Amino acid sequence: MGHHDKGRSKLEHHPSNPGKRVSSLNPGTNPGKSVDQLQIVFSGWVLKKKRKKMQGYAKRYLILTSQGILTYTMSPDKPTRDSIEIPHASVTSSKRHGTIHVDSGSSVFHLKMLNEDDFEAWRNHLRSFIPQRSTDSAPRIYVSTGTDLVAVDLSQVFVNLDTSEKLIREVDEKVSILKQKGVGQKTATEAIVGAFSSKSENSVETHMNTLAALLEQLKSEHDNLKNSIESKIPRVTGPQGTMDSIKSRQGIAGMESGSRPRSRMSISSLQTTQTDSAIFYDADSMAGEEHVLDDETSKDDGDVSRDEVSSDGDEDDDEDSGLDETTLPSSRSPTDSVSSSSAVIQRRTKLPAKVSGDEVSLFSMLKKNVGKDLSTISFPVSFNCPLSLLQAAAEEFEYAPELLGRAAKTEDWVERICLVGAFAVSGYASTRLRASRKPFNPLLGETFECLREDKNLRFVAEKVVHQPPIVATHAEGKGWTCSGWSCVKNKFWGKSLELIPEGSLRLELHDGDAFTLVKPSSFMRNLLAGNKYLEHVGELTVTNENTGQRLVIEFKEGTLWGGLSSRNSVAGTVYDANGSVVTHLRGKWTDNLAIQKDKENYQLVWEASEMPPHADDYYGFTYFAMSLNEIAPGCDESVLPPTDSRLRPDQRHFENGEVDQAEATKQRLEEEQRARRRKMEAQGVRHQPRWFHQDAGDKDWKFGGPNGEDYFKARKEAEQGSWDKAWKNVPKIFS
Repeated sequence: MGHHDKGRSKLEHHPSNPGKRVSSLNPGTNPGKSVDQLQIVFSGWVLKKKRKKMQGYAKRYLILTSQGILTYTMSPDKPTRDSIEIPHASVTSSKRHGTIHVDSGSSVFHLKMLNEDDFEAWRNHLRSFIPQRSTDSAPRIYVSTGTDLVAVDLSQVFVNLDTSEKLIREVDEKVSILKQKGVGQKTATEAIVGAFSSKSENSVETHMNTLAALLEQLKSEHDNLKNSIESKIPRVTGPQGTMDSIKSRQGIAGMESGSRPRSRMSISSLQTTQTDSAIFYDADSMAGEEHVLDDETSKDDGDVSRDEVSSDGDEDDDEDSGLDETTLPSSRSPTDSVSSSSAVIQRRTKLPAKVSGDEVSLFSMLKKNVGKDLSTISFPVSFNCPLSLLQAAAEEFEYAPELLGRAAKTEDWVERICLVGAFAVSGYASTRLRASRKPFNPLLGETFECLREDKNLRFVAEKVVHQPPIVATHAEGKGWTCSGWSCVKNKFWGKSLELIPEGSLRLELHDGDAFTLVKPSSFMRNLLAGNKYLEHVGELTVTNENTGQRLVIEFKEGTLWGGLSSRNSVAGTVYDANGSVVTHLRGKWTDNLAIQKDKENYQLVWEASEMPPHADDYYGFTYFAMSLNEIAPGCDESVLPPTDSRLRPDQRHFENGEVDQAEATKQRLEEEQRARRRKMEAQGVRHQPRWFHQDAGDKDWKFGGPNGEDYFKARKEAEQGSWDKAWKNVPKIFS
């Protein structure tokens, strides 16, 4: 790249004429013309983000003509595909990432250079065609009327602003004089009396009168400024306000909080929703402009993995794909809200306290209990994180509403099984920063619910067996239900601890399709020395019970010499009912999963949300995990059953950083549980789960109590004021 086509003359430097607008329909630059017909100034190979939604980058041949027209083609011997007039475009570059983004308003080229020399060469040549902005020109503001963008004149606003600043300075001077005359007295009253007792010409009374007059002028000027602004720019209010919407889409909110921008959309693709008017700050539409982004927060578009790049001469750049970007799960804001009884609940974005308790060596504990089942060992509270095993089960459903909702709608069986597989993989994303701390082991009969109307998710879990500890779960959303049970066994291998999942998980879609999911093992690595980390290794299988079609996803083990880059990879294969390979998937369980569309191109199916800033200080929790133990309005002791994990006092103490109280309370609760179990054994009574049951001869746990109890119906009764009736005979295991 950066080199002229063979046989052409030396590169020419042609600054553009700002006063002359070059038509993109000019025969010399019309897309579809061959490269030989263009008057080339500079050309070469680059990586260009494909037009197909979320399709990553592909190698393209970029051409800059003498008229300042930037075009691209599949290769030098192919016709040009599209063009942008640089003199009338916005060019944004980041040397740190080697990226250049050219935005004409109607088309955007997202480009990544192959090396630093190419980046400098392309940026310099593009810069030569950007007209210099005059010193007195300022960015204009455009107000959207819904059908058009209207430029507004803000000169009067700045006049009023200057006048206000002048009045503020005068007020400040008078206040300073008053301070010199009054301050220094013993009290404020003495200061005022002393000031007004002055007989000099420049008495405080004179200054006070002047100050009062200035204040009136300032109030009047403020009204003028307010009227000037509101007459030019419509006021937008409410949580769906335009500027909030724009900031969230551009990732500004992420930058302000110190995290990566959550949005990956280009500025040209910004749209406002649920508002009658919108405000856009932009440059003059008839002149180009340049922006340089070399800050730490502009990394999303620059971070291009090898998996995202295709080197083929794909001819379908301009076609739409089946899995549209608009149907992908969005990266959520930390302040997800839920409407419940017309109230808006703002979810917390951090825990009450940072990581608490001294980290004890897990290896030393394991060494003392070699051969024992760890579920029978009472660990100190410092080994825990402030979530229960039931709440950890709910974490696996963070992305279920989007992925399974889409799976329920599609009629393409390949897309459907891939979406179900993406849901299964997404359940591991929350563990990306988890290492040596484990969830609290629930008490027998302990429950947890997660009702999120904003996410179309209802979830409930119950600990149904004490030894081995078995958790039964049920979740449902639009077009799907998912039930199962889980039990984790463990093996200590010396330097690592293997966690072996047992149980079953069955997903049923409302059209009758049903899938069973089997999970791989997990390993806690470097228990003896080094940085501890969690790794999932083995096969995850998704099987369609009705057709026999299946998806096998391999969680690959990191290599000894590969370091961090070799970890967390997954690769999947879709098989039809006859066992023939249909397509493949690839990605990382920490970040994303993509389905293969053709020989070299993969299309994103799922992408993980951004982690909170300083997540390591808060147990590696995601925003969703932080909300699970929160006592939110409308979801407290007045409606929750007395068995809900959020009411567990030792876990609450630990979340608040009260380690000693948490340890003492944990020991008390465990001893009370042992006493209840001894009493039941003496009476020959077996614990009966409340909200789940087993059919005769079946080891699987099904949603619904043995007498037909339905948790969500009881929860509704409690919400309507019948708490005693709803939770009748539910034991108060934390009291």
